[in-house]
Amino acid sequence: MKHTKSRPLIAAACVFAGLAGLTATAFLAYRLFLDPYRGTLKKAAETLPLEQIIPASQAVNDIDYAMEMLRSRHPAWLEADNPQVTATEERYAAERNDLAVAGSGVTVLAEWQAISRMMHALGDGHTGIYCRNAAMRYINDFSQLQEYGLPVTINGEPADAVRQRFLHLYQYEMESFANAIFLANILITEAYLKWVGVATADGVNYRFATPSGEQDFHYDFVPIGDVQGYTAGDKDKAPWVSYEADRERGTGIFTLTSCNYNREYRDTLREFFTAVRDGNIGSIIVDLRQNGGGSSLVADDFLRYLNIDSYYGWPSHIRYGNFLVKNKKPLIRNNRLEPQFSGNLYLLTSSRTFSAAMDFTMLVLDNGLGRVIGEAPGNLPDSYGDTLEFATPHSRLHFTVSFKRWFRIDESKSGRPLQPDCPCEADDALEKAFEIISSKRTAHGGPHD
Repeated sequence: MKHTKSRPLIAAACVFAGLAGLTATAFLAYRLFLDPYRGTLKKAAETLPLEQIIPASQAVNDIDYAMEMLRSRHPAWLEADNPQVTATEERYAAERNDLAVAGSGVTVLAEWQAISRMMHALGDGHTGIYCRNAAMRYINDFSQLQEYGLPVTINGEPADAVRQRFLHLYQYEMESFANAIFLANILITEAYLKWVGVATADGVNYRFATPSGEQDFHYDFVPIGDVQGYTAGDKDKAPWVSYEADRERGTGIFTLTSCNYNREYRDTLREFFTAVRDGNIGSIIVDLRQNGGGSSLVADDFLRYLNIDSYYGWPSHIRYGNFLVKNKKPLIRNNRLEPQFSGNLYLLTSSRTFSAAMDFTMLVLDNGLGRVIGEAPGNLPDSYGDTLEFATPHSRLHFTVSFKRWFRIDESKSGRPLQPDCPCEADDALEKAFEIISSKRTAHGGPHD
């Protein structure tokens, strides 16, 4: 009889232990088979020198590993009859075969190019491969590229021929974005010039079309700090988030060059809307022309200052192991912050407006919250994103793989780029916004549009 009362406790303890065991098993199963971040890169390592030769078997192992990460993480491989998956698999088979028969070994550069061509076939601007090297070198003067734009020739070869090779290696969705990257990033960097097939042993020669005719310039490769006129380290460098409140024009300008969601952003955002309220400003401009993305939370917080009750977010598919979780378009309740803004909103965009900055633009455009001025952003609203980072086992080339897919909020425009309400060259977008605001102020006879 004395043991009777302990039996329920023993039973409860057994149930608890069983539940704990099931929970632990479920967690372990999630970590091993479902967690998108399983096996991702924990510590960055430098890529081997591009000229280093590795055995063909190692290069094959590297491309196999990259392909396995695509197959096991990317949503496209769980989508029925996706032609981009077929194209990527076919490219993989061809590139793998070429690497396998390289009897004398494979340079890291050749492997990088092979995997690049494979990933290019997927057409995902967030899934790509790159080399990581702390000792990157650059042409010793950026000023001619900035002043004259694309060269006429590169080492005597038509620059457009080099650009075409780049377009078959790079991973992108909008060619306008790829062209901007080619000019701003590829043509200044020694490693990437090698990647697109430019000989760099003796520097590089560019011929530019200038107002006084074609001129040749020779560049040597140097560390970034030795580039002539490079000022990125200066204390007076333009901040990534800033604003101005122009009472005379009745306009506030919020400039954001990176979607960093942190205290600095939140504090600056609050200060901006406070200045807009105190200045009785009726129009605000958000400049996203040089914004390459980051966290989409920056847009959510921005919209909390607008006098709206709710807005739609984008539908999504998220991959967990071999399961694709499909989320419908959410109606988001706007948890407002003070001070509230009820005036007119304008966004400035360019072909460099990418990822989370494109999402910011889509939220405003597809919800009818404001007008977009400038160029179409650099990636599509219907696109893959949210990346996982890996490195190939032998060459240590770094690569990213998307594990989510986003869809356009306005389903009637699915598959189409974000087209601005007022298309114009990106450099002219701010002045165009001022013209629109000025004309509205004149028509209404006051500071508010």
